[in-house]
Amino acid sequence: MIALHLLGATVMITAPLPADDTEAQGAVTPGEIETREQEAPPASDAQDKHFTFVVSPYVWVPTVTGNIGTSAQGLDFALDAGDLLEVFEFGGLIHGEVRHKSGWGVSTDYIFANLGTGVDILIGDVDADIDAEVMELTLVRRIDMDRHSLDLYGGIRRWDADVEIAITTAFFDSTIVTGDEWIDPIVGARYQHQLSRRWRLLFQGDIGGFGAGSDFTWNAVAGASYSLSDKASFQLVFKSLSVNRKSPAIGNGAPIDLDIAITGPLIGFAYRF
Repeated sequence: MIALHLLGATVMITAPLPADDTEAQGAVTPGEIETREQEAPPASDAQDKHFTFVVSPYVWVPTVTGNIGTSAQGLDFALDAGDLLEVFEFGGLIHGEVRHKSGWGVSTDYIFANLGTGVDILIGDVDADIDAEVMELTLVRRIDMDRHSLDLYGGIRRWDADVEIAITTAFFDSTIVTGDEWIDPIVGARYQHQLSRRWRLLFQGDIGGFGAGSDFTWNAVAGASYSLSDKASFQLVFKSLSVNRKSPAIGNGAPIDLDIAITGPLIGFAYRF
């Protein structure tokens, strides 16, 4: 996984709050947490509305730490948000969810980034271009409890990274292309607690890999959601995503060990319809 740093504008939507004391709900991004609807709709709407949809773009400002190398020798690295911004070219982050009134639903989370950098060498130039994707798809079962909700989920997390290195000199040109792709099974839970009409606490965690794709991967989220209306909400959370994988050997070389953690604050805006 290659880390991301996106800059975006926060969109604010305001609308009258419900007349009762129940907080209107939104959704949390990062695979993450969709707030549950507590306000009862009119009887006709309750009969007709079988599905609820949530769309949530978000911005993640992480630092990246880890180690990459062989079993004999590895290289530790650490990149802060400023380092990532220097090499960021474009990307996108979005979360979506659809839920049936029975409590069953499907959730997806997609992260894409293109990173590029170049250096001058004695006889020419070296340019590197990296495309990285992380996509999650999970089946979710919600359990509602007064001012609490618990979502149990299971699914897959797909990782894909492609690297292209171009060497340009006065004597020759060369291009090296490599990449790695794998799919991890994941299982997890997310919990939400209503504090007031507007504020809600959010917690989520999952584990996966189990040797199927990576050796082990985990994801943790903690933060809060603020309702702007009965359909829109704003989230501020802290997210950490980690993976440990032994990649297949390249040519006759040794397998590559990758141990990486992507950690930082995340700001999201969710709209439910």
